[in-house]
Amino acid sequence: MTRWPAGGSDLPDIFEEKKALRKKMAERLKAFAATHSLADSSEAVRRQLLKSGLIEASDIVLGYLFHGNEADCSALLYHALEKGKETALPRVIPGTSRMDFYFLDGSLNFGDQIECGSFGISEPLSSLEKFEVSPQLAGKRILMIVPGLAFTKDGRRLGHGKGFYDRYIERLKKTGARITLAGFCFPCQLVSELPVDEHDLPMDMVFCG
Repeated sequence: MTRWPAGGSDLPDIFEEKKALRKKMAERLKAFAATHSLADSSEAVRRQLLKSGLIEASDIVLGYLFHGNEADCSALLYHALEKGKETALPRVIPGTSRMDFYFLDGSLNFGDQIECGSFGISEPLSSLEKFEVSPQLAGKRILMIVPGLAFTKDGRRLGHGKGFYDRYIERLKKTGARITLAGFCFPCQLVSELPVDEHDLPMDMVFCG
């Protein structure tokens, strides 16, 4: 696995390599969706994560709302809410490459707390309570379920290139919280290696069904 140095002469090459790989993975996912039930395949990944006990061991669960051919982790969010876990979803800050998370209200219907947001992706309402990234999180056990286009078994991740998760995770790590990063994907998204640089943060584990 190659890790590129900051500002190195190889950076233009890694940019193009990632760009080509994103296109390849999008095509692979499209082919997978044409021959598999995404609902059944998502359920297989969800069962794997449920067996890990990570949700029960966490104080806070950060998930996502799937888009396109991504693996759907929504049933895990329902489970977390039923277990009394604080559960939050991401919302993009318009005009930026940053996002914030907002807590779901377990007493309300899930669908009533969601709207179509940036890039046509479903997001939590901005009227929900915002998850504040602050030193008060020190010691809190946080499980973040992370989507991506490709992963390696040792936790390297290829996202869509906007840097939303890498920036947010960097902020979160500075709080002193005990964070577990769980990549969540279909088996077809596992690759043997990925081009990475110093900004690409590895997952602690990857669940792929």
